[in-house]
Amino acid sequence: MLKKITATISLLILVALLAPYSFAKAPVPADECPKVQASNSSGLYVILEEPLGGPDALYCFRVCDLKPASEGPETMNKCVIKGDCSKVTDFTKQSCQRIQVIHADSGANLIFIYVRMIYLWAAGTIGIVSVFTLVYSGIGISMAGGDSGKIDPFKQRIAQSLMGLVVLFLSGLILYTINPTFFV
Repeated sequence: MLKKITATISLLILVALLAPYSFAKAPVPADECPKVQASNSSGLYVILEEPLGGPDALYCFRVCDLKPASEGPETMNKCVIKGDCSKVTDFTKQSCQRIQVIHADSGANLIFIYVRMIYLWAAGTIGIVSVFTLVYSGIGISMAGGDSGKIDPFKQRIAQSLMGLVVLFLSGLILYTINPTFFV
């Protein structure tokens, strides 16, 4: 039993150490972010205040010159979208906020990008919850000490979790069959 618990804890530590590498992003090219504000740029640009991530994620920064409240509510802060916040030195006069920019060629392409982002987020969440449920149920079975009354709910939870993973992978297969470029 101690070996199972040690193996489970080792697996969780390994996943925790490798997780940041799976979410690492390449730095944004410096010339991509200013294109968002350019009037001659082609396509649609959507700015998300709360970044969702995904394969089409372009992270930029909105840098705003803060106007004093004494100038009145009718004055607006001047904002520029940049690739970094390195030139902001006085945060009492300027603000810097991380944003996500999505670029699409058309409205249909934008909907496609949104659906892909939502699917990938949901699939990741379901996968993580299912794996943790499997680990928790496995630990519960090993701690039950052979009592079938305590083991049956954990077995049922494992079966449900595996069924959820099967449905998740089948949905990915269906989406890939419909559109082979869905995950690219």
